Amino acid sequence: MEPSDPSLSYPGAVALSQGSNGAWGYKSFPQLLPLYIFKGEPAGRSLCDRDCTAVWPIIRAEKNDKPVGFWTIVKRDDGRLQWAYKNSPVYTYFEDRPNDAKGAGKNMDWYLDESGYAYLARAGVELSPPPIDAKAVKAKKLQATAELLQP
Repeated sequence: MEPSDPSLSYPGAVALSQGSNGAWGYKSFPQLLPLYIFKGEPAGRSLCDRDCTAVWPIIRAEKNDKPVGFWTIVKRDDGRLQWAYKNSPVYTYFEDRPNDAKGAGKNMDWYLDESGYAYLARAGVELSPPPIDAKAVKAKKLQATAELLQP
């Protein structure tokens, strides 16, 4: 069933389904795994690196894909394209199975280097206290919490 509200349109890599509790949620297609965004991750950019994506696989967009509804595409630092919902990059979780979301509420910690601080400052994200010298500081941890993606 296709949503009648165009803001509920979604890309082909995504499905919208109703759970047994009656709540609607986005899932990966065709695997039907629950989808997540991270509250605390900067809008429009994934901080999940190669090791992180082993645990939080991305919803990959192809070069010919176009934004649809609230869904946009972000270019990752590794060059891959990733679907984003309302500018938040979208992931699955490695332990999930269809209708069994284990990633909700999990925290992901990212360690920022000097370029990470510079990007967040440009994006308007305040980190307190700011580093005196980001090179001298091992790296400040930025924490984000996984939330199930629902329309």
